[in-house]
This record gives sequence, structure tokens and C-alpha cells, in this order.
Amino acid sequence: MMSTSELSRVKERSKSRKKLNEIYEDAINSYLIHYSCESFYAPPGHAPVGGSTRVTCIVVRNLKSAQTKTWSIHKSAELLGQLAALNEIVPSFPQGYSHGPGGATHLNVAPSVLAATLDPLELDMLEGYFAFLSRNTDSNFIHWNMRDDNYGFSALEHRYRVLGGQPTILPDSRKFDLARELVTIYGKRYASHTSESGRKGRLMSVIEMNKISDADALQGAEEADAFVKGEYRRLQQSTWRKVDVLANIFDRVHEKSLKTRAGFIDKYGIHPIALVEVARNNPIVTGLIFVGAVGAAVMNYGKVWLGLTG
Repeated sequence: MMSTSELSRVKERSKSRKKLNEIYEDAINSYLIHYSCESFYAPPGHAPVGGSTRVTCIVVRNLKSAQTKTWSIHKSAELLGQLAALNEIVPSFPQGYSHGPGGATHLNVAPSVLAATLDPLELDMLEGYFAFLSRNTDSNFIHWNMRDDNYGFSALEHRYRVLGGQPTILPDSRKFDLARELVTIYGKRYASHTSESGRKGRLMSVIEMNKISDADALQGAEEADAFVKGEYRRLQQSTWRKVDVLANIFDRVHEKSLKTRAGFIDKYGIHPIALVEVARNNPIVTGLIFVGAVGAAVMNYGKVWLGLTG
């Protein structure tokens, strides 16, 4: 007898597949989203970060057309004629920097100076993003782990409120966390938390297993460093690349061609109901069942005909 938890696992997997297929069918109204931010950690010898983490770049890409929109502090500075002011707070590396956990660097600039320069630019960036979101609350947004106040939609909302804005709230039903859905579909062991090359995170493991091009993609601490060092173009390219990677993974999951470390039991379990699901989702098995059904129908029809004419 299948346990309640195992039955739920099969049902949840089926729901995830169904939702993913629905989003794929409505690709023109679906977007991939990723954003970068400052480091979550305080430098050694400094007090823990008291305020919320500053957002530095947001990228949204349409699933169907691949048209991409970008909002960033650097882009806002350029549009508002504030590039010189932005560059003034970036001293020559390595002077003016201290190193934090994971290699992250932090500006040794007075908070008042940072706020006076960066707050208006971050506000302008977030205004652009939330204006876009307000026109697309009926769209689907595919993301990777954007699910809490530390890093997520609610973190973006909080930063906008801190800066004086009134955020548009995207309904949870419109958020598709690809990271969690992969666990539901393939099981917890589908990818390791450290890739073969030593990079952290399941995303990096999936990228390497599937040989997905991720040139320019930086890890979280590296993105924070890029902003601190004034490498704005590099930061934006990293965020662009990550939405491109997410689109690639999403397509492969839909095509059922994504390579993972999940075994048969990880994905389906070993119970009869799971085997029925395999048969239902396997085109070859489904085809054989259909051919067998047609053959049986023909044979039965022949017997009836012979009975009538014999």
C-alpha cells in the first residue's frame, strides 16, 4: 500500500508538470526574472549589516520572444546624468576596500555619502521595474529561489518601500520557482549543492551537467564585488546570462531532456501508481498501449462479424 506521503509526492510531481506545461503554452505572457544585489555579509571587524540589502540590477526576459528588459543603478545613473557622481564613490582597487566572507568586498565610504548617491538611483531603477510589474500582474514569472525577505520578490518590495515607493504585489500564483519545481519533479538528489568544478549551488551543478553555456555568469559574492568595483557592465552581463540559463533549463525540463542525477526511484518511486504515471507520460509506452487497444478492438470486431455471417 502506498503511503500518504508517497502518494502526495506523485500528485505534486504531476501538478508541477501540468503547471510547467501551462506556462510553456502561454509563453508570450510568461517571463524569466533574476536580480543581483550587494553582499549579504558585513566585512570582518564591522558590525552586521543593519539595513536591507541594496538591489543593483534586475533583468526580465519574455519566455516566447526572448525580449529582455533591464533596470540597474548604473543604467539609471546614465539616464539621469549621474554617472560621474556614481564613479566618484568607487576608489581604485584595492585601496578603499575590505574583504568579507566568500571573497566579497565592501566600500569603505561613509553611509551618508552612499545613501545620497545610490538611493535616488536605486529608487529610479525600482520605479521602472514596478511600473513594468504593474502592467503584468496576470503574467507568470519564472525565477530561481526568489522566495523570501532575504532574496526574493518580497525583498524587492521591501527595498522599494524603504526608498518611499508603493510596490505592486505579484500574486504568489503567478510565481514559478524553478529551483523548487525541479526538486518536485526529479527528487531531492537530482543535483548536488556543489558542482564538479567546485562552484556552489544546484544551479551551477545543473549548468555543468547539461553543458549549458554560462560565460559571464557570476556567483552571488562575485556580483556584489563587481558592483563595488564599478564593473557595472560585467554585473549586468552576469544577470542577463542567468535569465538566459534559466530559459534554457526551463525548455529542457519541458522537453524532458534535462540531465540530472535523479534515478528512477527518485523520480517515480516503486509503487504501481508511479508506474502508471510513467506509462502515461512515456510516448512509446502510450503508443504501444494504443496499438494494443486498436488490435484488440479489430480482433473483437472480427469475431463479431464472423458470428453474424457464419
